[in-house]
Amino acid sequence: MKQLVIHIKTGVLRCLLILCVFSTITACSDLLQADNPNNLLEEDLSDPRSVMPMVNGVQASITRAIANIIAPYSTASDELSWIGSRDAWQQLQLGNFNNPNNEFTDAAFFFVGEGRWWSDEVIQRIENFEKEGILLAGDEVQMARAYLYGGIMYTVIADMFDDFVVDSDKSEAAPPVDPQNMDQLYDKAIGYFQKGLAISGISTDLSATFNGMLARAYYSRALWAKLNPMDTNNPLINNSEASQFAEAALALMSADFVFSLDTDPSTPDVVGNLDIGQQVNQRLEMRLSNDYIIPNAASSGVANLTDGDPATSISLLDPIDQIADPILYKAVVDFSTQAQYVDFTMVSAREMYLILAEAELAAENLVGFSEQINKLRALDSELSAFTDQVDALTLLKHSRRVNLFLQGRRIADHYRFQDPATDWQANSDALLTPGTFFPITITEIRANPFIN
Repeated sequence: MKQLVIHIKTGVLRCLLILCVFSTITACSDLLQADNPNNLLEEDLSDPRSVMPMVNGVQASITRAIANIIAPYSTASDELSWIGSRDAWQQLQLGNFNNPNNEFTDAAFFFVGEGRWWSDEVIQRIENFEKEGILLAGDEVQMARAYLYGGIMYTVIADMFDDFVVDSDKSEAAPPVDPQNMDQLYDKAIGYFQKGLAISGISTDLSATFNGMLARAYYSRALWAKLNPMDTNNPLINNSEASQFAEAALALMSADFVFSLDTDPSTPDVVGNLDIGQQVNQRLEMRLSNDYIIPNAASSGVANLTDGDPATSISLLDPIDQIADPILYKAVVDFSTQAQYVDFTMVSAREMYLILAEAELAAENLVGFSEQINKLRALDSELSAFTDQVDALTLLKHSRRVNLFLQGRRIADHYRFQDPATDWQANSDALLTPGTFFPITITEIRANPFIN
């Protein structure tokens, strides 16, 4: 499998300024000729030599945001089960995730807001360097990275929140985005991805990633429209832009291409305090759900994870071959063995096939659907080709479920396919108001005078 991996190798501290300049010690040593290089002023970032460390800081901050927000998101879906002692996790599992006082969505909100602000700030600084003609040769690629990370952050926010504040600047508050206009965040992401893709000199892998993220953003914007208002009668997405960019991405991607944000123990500050790896694999507040895995009663883990036999650890079977789904098994092994420092897949060739297969099914083109879904299934040699053995929609839903596992896509599918999570209660936000996602949380509410 070809995997385009972004490893966080730069030191990250709580202060954003320190976060972005810490890596500069090796990247631009002349800029940090000081007795205490961590004691710098914001004005030092006006030096064009700060571009790479600032972009590294964006990379770190959005990774930390995703690591923390994916834990409550996955708990609110059927992917994780609460087994710990903190009731706020249980409330998410039961479908009550519209509470701004939930301590875990509130804790993640800090990091998500940080990632949003710092990505916009760095992009603006780099664009100013370019306008002034002082952007250093070769830093166009760093600009492309900044656009990529900024677009990812906006896409994740739009996928997971009902409303958000995106115009606040440091201590200067701004009104929130109207919930009916949250699709504008996808437009912002698309704009960043298009700018990055237009930069000459970027690698084939980076071009593939931009095309893939454009496909994902256009698809997600169309999906958002299905949920606002809810349209369960026509749940399938057939978006021409999403299909166009998915095809362009696949033309550049290797067979099983993945773009991921990875973390490792050398930079523990990147993952934050409540990241999904720590909460699931170490603290055991949650574990992978019985809907996906066979639990080990003795350890609350996955049964016989290292024996190499998916049948002993995976409960979700492929609908055609009736075997433990191989890509789910791989995802479970990867996630579980990485402990706290897990990989976060942002886009993949598999997702491109899913987008194209769904578009064909929405157009009632079963031949086209079969072609795309079989390209996806061929990535796992254990799986047979689809030849109309099962209902096509059933196969699509299963394929999304296993190929996008723990990637922040599941709740929207619960809603549009009228397939609620097992533990959602009858009086929960999720069932009483389908289409509900996370709110602006209490810390922002208390600090922002524009929010009632």
